[in-house]
Amino acid sequence: MTQAAEILDRSRVVLLDFDGPICAVFGGLSNQDVAVELRALFPEPLPEGIEQSPDPFDVLEYATQFGDLATQVEERLRQLEVRAVSVAPATPGAADVLEALRRRGVSVVIVSNNSEAAVRAYLHANGLEAHTQGVSARTSGELAELKPSPFLLQQAITNIKADAAECVMIGDSATDIQAAHAAGTAVIAYANKPGKRDRFTPHKPSAIIEHMTDLLGDGSALT
Repeated sequence: MTQAAEILDRSRVVLLDFDGPICAVFGGLSNQDVAVELRALFPEPLPEGIEQSPDPFDVLEYATQFGDLATQVEERLRQLEVRAVSVAPATPGAADVLEALRRRGVSVVIVSNNSEAAVRAYLHANGLEAHTQGVSARTSGELAELKPSPFLLQQAITNIKADAAECVMIGDSATDIQAAHAAGTAVIAYANKPGKRDRFTPHKPSAIIEHMTDLLGDGSALT
C-alpha cells in the first residue's frame, strides 16, 4: 500500500480540490481567453502585469479595489467557469477514485476556489453528484476566503460534522497544502505536471502522488 493510500485508509472525509484532481477547468475554454473577457469589463487601461496575465484570478484580485466592478468581474468569471466546465477534460482516474471512495463509505467534499456554480454544473453533467457529499467553493468576490486561507476547508469540515484529524485534503497546488496545514488536516499533493513534486516538497505535504490512481495503492485501501 502506498503512503497516500495509507492516509486515505485512516481518513473518514476527503476534501478534494476541483481544478486538477477532478478536471482541467480551463482545458477547453482556456484561462487566457477567460482573462481577456474579464479585462474587457474595465473602462480604463490596466497595469501591464494584469494586462498580460493569463490567470483570471489575477484579474479578479485586481478588481477587488473597484467596488461594484469587482462584483461584475466575479459574476462574469462565474459564468465563464460554468461554460468552461462544459468542455473541460476529465482527469484520468478521478471517476475511479470517487467510485472507490463511495464504495468504502468515505465522504468526499469538493473544496475549490472555483465557483460553486461551476463545480455543481460539472458534477451534475458527469454523473458524479452521488459520489460527493458537499461543495465548499467560491460564492462571492471575498477572495480572503479562498485558499490558501483555511476558510473553505473549515467550512466543509463543519458542514459534514467532522474533525480535522479525520480529514485529508487532496490538491494540486501549494495553496492547497498551505490551507490544509492551517486547517489542521493531512494533505496529499497531486503533482500532475513536471516540476510540481520539487515545488511541493518544501511545503511538507503528508504525501505526494503523480496520478490520481496512485490513491488506489495496491487496491486494498479503497475496496
